[in-house]
Amino acid sequence: MFRGQFVSVTRIAFIIVTLVFLVLAGRELYASIRTASISIVAERIERGETVADDVVAKYASHSVDVVDGHYCRSDIVAAGVTLVLAQLDRQNVNVNYDTWAAAASSARQYLRYALSCMPTNSNFWLRLAAVQSIIAEEPAAVAGMMKRSVVLAPYDQVMILTRFYFWNDFTDATLAAAKSALDSDLTTMLKLGDRCRVNATIKEISPQLRPIFDQAWTSVGDSATARFRQRCSK
Repeated sequence: MFRGQFVSVTRIAFIIVTLVFLVLAGRELYASIRTASISIVAERIERGETVADDVVAKYASHSVDVVDGHYCRSDIVAAGVTLVLAQLDRQNVNVNYDTWAAAASSARQYLRYALSCMPTNSNFWLRLAAVQSIIAEEPAAVAGMMKRSVVLAPYDQVMILTRFYFWNDFTDATLAAAKSALDSDLTTMLKLGDRCRVNATIKEISPQLRPIFDQAWTSVGDSATARFRQRCSK
């Protein structure tokens, strides 16, 4: 009798677990189908293919589906990031301010959602800092985002070189507010970075970043920086 009851309970538990997995699998399939077009267009952009402005605008607007659907799958979220940033990059604040402002606001809102899904993504923190800086460069806020990006990827060369591009564009106030993170990036880049890639990155340094960079260059010493005087093959 007891054995029969045990078998029945086991069967019920198995059925419940199976149903749960079927529901989860169905939701993932539905998410993939609903966001397939976003992923396809994002992949084309990431591959460097030409994508018309109206196509980017159309599918960037669909990123709201990711938020409304509460999809936190990394591939879906990342595709949305690619699209909203591509849409913002294609706007000219001097030609059509309203469209630029809408794209910037949408990108910021989406990046905040992306970080709620993946708070340890260094690149998303960097992109949010960049978007915030062009909307209104609040030094403390932007510096905080940059610090998160550095902490989450302190030795990733791709991220360090990408961050340098934005460090190079920030104001004195933001650079001062994020000095510890900036110093960490510059020191790591000069000590450990690939000579040719770093040389290409530091070819042009903004006036506000120059004194900080020169100080970092001096602090790491000649033994570390001597290699940058060697020529790089094309």
